[in-house]
Amino acid sequence: MYKNTFLFFLLCICVNQVSGENITDVDVSSPIFTNSINEAKPIHILQNEEIKTNQSLGDNLKGLSGISNADYGIAVGQPAIRGLSGNRTRVFKDNIGVNDLSQISGDHIINVDLNNISHIEIIKGPSSIFSHGGVSGGIVNIISDAISKSKFTDEKIRFDYTSVNNGFGHNFLLKKNLYNTNIFFSINNQHLDNYSLPDGSLFDEDHPTKEKSSLANSDFKNQNINLGLSFPRAWGYLGILFENTDGVYGLPYHAEEEEEHEEEEEAHRLFTRVESETYTIKGSFNKSKYFNSLEYSFTDSNSFLKEHEEDGSASLDNNSKALAFKFNLDDDLYEKRLLLQYERIKSPMTGAYLPSSNAYNKSISYFLRTKSKPFVLDFAGRYETNSRDSTYQRYGDTALSFGTSYSHKIGNSLRYSVGYAHVSRSPSIAELFASGSHGATQRYERGNMNMSREVSRNIDLGLQYNINDIDINLNLYRNSINGYIYLKDEATTTAGKTDANWSQKDAVMQGYEISMSRLFNIGDGELLVTISRDDISGVFEDDTYIPRINPAKNVLSFEYENTTNDIFNLDFVYTESQGDMSSIETKTNSHIDLNLGYSKKITLNSNRDLLINLYGNNLLNKTMRNHASLVKDHVPLPGANFGVTMSLQHMF
Repeated sequence: MYKNTFLFFLLCICVNQVSGENITDVDVSSPIFTNSINEAKPIHILQNEEIKTNQSLGDNLKGLSGISNADYGIAVGQPAIRGLSGNRTRVFKDNIGVNDLSQISGDHIINVDLNNISHIEIIKGPSSIFSHGGVSGGIVNIISDAISKSKFTDEKIRFDYTSVNNGFGHNFLLKKNLYNTNIFFSINNQHLDNYSLPDGSLFDEDHPTKEKSSLANSDFKNQNINLGLSFPRAWGYLGILFENTDGVYGLPYHAEEEEEHEEEEEAHRLFTRVESETYTIKGSFNKSKYFNSLEYSFTDSNSFLKEHEEDGSASLDNNSKALAFKFNLDDDLYEKRLLLQYERIKSPMTGAYLPSSNAYNKSISYFLRTKSKPFVLDFAGRYETNSRDSTYQRYGDTALSFGTSYSHKIGNSLRYSVGYAHVSRSPSIAELFASGSHGATQRYERGNMNMSREVSRNIDLGLQYNINDIDINLNLYRNSINGYIYLKDEATTTAGKTDANWSQKDAVMQGYEISMSRLFNIGDGELLVTISRDDISGVFEDDTYIPRINPAKNVLSFEYENTTNDIFNLDFVYTESQGDMSSIETKTNSHIDLNLGYSKKITLNSNRDLLINLYGNNLLNKTMRNHASLVKDHVPLPGANFGVTMSLQHMF
């Protein structure tokens, strides 16, 4: 009742204070749905300088409204949008879906290099039906110039060195155009040791009065190599890209097995080794009389993961081949796109809790949006056939998803939007076929072949409003999900692991995101002040709570930039306690997170710059636990930590 009253109060504020002030439309370049996405869609843009490359993708995004981090220690962080995790929220790299082992389980790392990228786009809700099936949470799209459709205009060589608490990283980037060929080459390494814990956050199980100062098996090492060639021409472009990742990270859930002596601690070394190789061919053709342009892509990705545990090891492989063709059919009245996609995922497993399996996905999607109208009306539809095959079992279905939205501007100050989407999602191979001990999560997982498609029906309302130079954004949503699929812990054990069954139950998720910001002119610079809050509730049909739904989050942010290239950042985050939890969870206490940052660009000469970035996280050194984490009780978030990044950049 309190949440509904608060929502109504916020809505009244935003509607009743309409004035003659201006509100600015924001367009961003992104071919996820079309060539441009208007801010009528709930979207965030995270620029390169805001990204901390020593943190996971989920950790980088968790401060944004409506986004949480489903983490498994510092190395593994999968973004969850509006409480929807797993493959309900998909990660893209340059508009191509990332198909690695992170889609199988929450303890697997996302094999995406965050160094040397341009920016990250986050589209919330089911408005990305056109791009991928089953996406009811949203899409995180990581944009780089590894394959560029136009000639490089920022040719450069850059070297970065990063030092953080108990670790370091270094990165090299080359961007150059030779003989009308774009060359993109990067290589980076990271080496992060076990992270420190705040006082009193974790105690030794055998010695309850003995505090742990660091979290065992929370280390992370990684190397990424990228080599891209692209050939921009008048008829379009053609590009090829090779990506390689090789890393190892600890399994911190087993930290309670740590012994006092170093040699005994080494004997309990528990970790996961990951390797991946991805080959991409991507391009476009714009010289046809039948369509305005054709964009095409082919990816062949191989991922390997081996978990080394106290009771043996398990190997998981994932080979994915994906082919896509997107036709631009615009005319004078409408933006129109037609997308054809094919995907095959082959997953041989050894000693794992999953059997070897194959998955096939075929789809056709269509997008339509009005042009040159006082309003914006769009529609997206998607039809797909999916199959999941193991040695002894097979699942197959067809799915239809569609969505529409309407946006209109009232005067110069208020824009509103309303959207509806019907999204179908086929169960994953883990949800269907799991049958065995999963050491990393300390569970004995069992899938369910009798599960049906998960179907969500989402209503989304948005308001953008400006009053007295204050920008206000409000998004309300309600998502009714038939057959919500979740991992249910049981009161029994098998082979020393907690029994966990993949189950289905109807559910409702609803919430809001509100933010207010204003720009102030102070001295020779500008200060941007932003305050935001997001809250979500997730309830099953029997009035029990959906597991791992983050509590309300409140953020006060200051960013000051002056004419001498100094940038100061301060983020004050108050995360409320979460008592609305399922019977398989424990309560998560509230916590305060204070982060500071400073960056400076020093011009050495006309084509050479030195960039310095200093930052400190959790400066109050408070114990923080992430309710969305599968292992929050055993894996607290890091204590106070500090870092510095120095970049030397030479422009050609």
